[in-house]
Amino acid sequence: MRFCERNAGVQKKDCGERNKLRNRLSIIRKKARALYRRTLRFGLRRVFWPLVYHLGCLRPIDPKCIYFINDAVSAPGDNFLPLMERLTAEKYRCVFFGKVLQESRVRYYLRRTFFYLGYARARAVYLMEVCPLVEGCRPRKGTDIIQLWHGCGAFKKFGYSCVDLAWGPSEKAWKWNPVHQYYKYACVSAPEIIPHYVDAFRCPEEILRPWGAPRTDYFFRPGVTEGCRRQILEAFPEIGARKIVLYAPTFRGNKLRKARHDDVLDYDLMAEQLGGDCVLLLKPHPRSRTNIPTPEPGQIPFVFDAIDQRIETLLCAADLCISDYSSLVFEYSLLERPMLFFSYDLEKYEKSRSFYYPYLQFVPGALVWDTEDVIAGIRRNLFEGGFDSAKVQAFRKKFMSACDGHSTERILRNTLGL
Repeated sequence: MRFCERNAGVQKKDCGERNKLRNRLSIIRKKARALYRRTLRFGLRRVFWPLVYHLGCLRPIDPKCIYFINDAVSAPGDNFLPLMERLTAEKYRCVFFGKVLQESRVRYYLRRTFFYLGYARARAVYLMEVCPLVEGCRPRKGTDIIQLWHGCGAFKKFGYSCVDLAWGPSEKAWKWNPVHQYYKYACVSAPEIIPHYVDAFRCPEEILRPWGAPRTDYFFRPGVTEGCRRQILEAFPEIGARKIVLYAPTFRGNKLRKARHDDVLDYDLMAEQLGGDCVLLLKPHPRSRTNIPTPEPGQIPFVFDAIDQRIETLLCAADLCISDYSSLVFEYSLLERPMLFFSYDLEKYEKSRSFYYPYLQFVPGALVWDTEDVIAGIRRNLFEGGFDSAKVQAFRKKFMSACDGHSTERILRNTLGL
């Protein structure tokens, strides 16, 4: 009996030692893989791709070659399409480099290698986001990099303004991977916000130009609001003659990869009190899709899933917009329609992200904190004549003065001489 107990104890001890060894080997393997990936990325970004780019520079710049880069999306949109349409009509060669879905890492590396050969010959490069592809290679003389940015105005902080906040990276990370350093111009929607972009980009003030945003030209086209209303009614014929309320919140979470949508509205209560007069189109952030409640059989639908609809179409069709901290309110101000700001987590959001302006004094519409406030705000603005249009007009003048329907024309004239 004692021998068996001793033997079992030895076996248990040996098993524990083997488990510890396995754990140590597993940790070593993980660290080795991480070191390999970091070394590979460093070698590609700092040595191989710059070398490929300089080889491409042996050939002259093609004055008709224009690159559009946004490797976060698979197709050009927003600010790119208006420029590409105009440039194509002027016989320029427009090249879009974006994301390819379900692409292996090897194919991406090959595609990126050929990208640098073409980028070396580009007359101009237009961006909409932070772009590591061009940050690793100083552009040659004769190639201009123009940052259009994806949002208008200056609302929640971004870029270097977020250093050491929960949302942003550390100062050390920015120093290791500097961005925004090679722009010739960066376009903004009004002179008012230039100091904030200087802080976010850490760039000289003279490169910030109030030329507007190409995508906002859409809102100035004749008949666009009527056409968008028809498109939405064709997509959702159950709307009928009811008013359209758009709910378009930004995502929650400190990283885009972990973006989520918080369902905090009581849709049943809203349907009960507002369903006969209006509908709610729900457009969550593209990275935070949510489940849309389905009505009971025979019940008139109140909430509609609008995530696949273009945001420009939804803004033009909506009689009222509910948002929170999204920059789409700048575009919506061009239409001079009522807005509600559903800021149920303001204190938490402000602590993790922060704003360029005091939020409570900044927003051009009523603040609402729960479902009852939202219902009251919709009634007051849409059915009781409580909309304060002067506040929205002042907001538009301050933050969107360069968006006048001619942004595309202005940007191309100042960057390419068209």
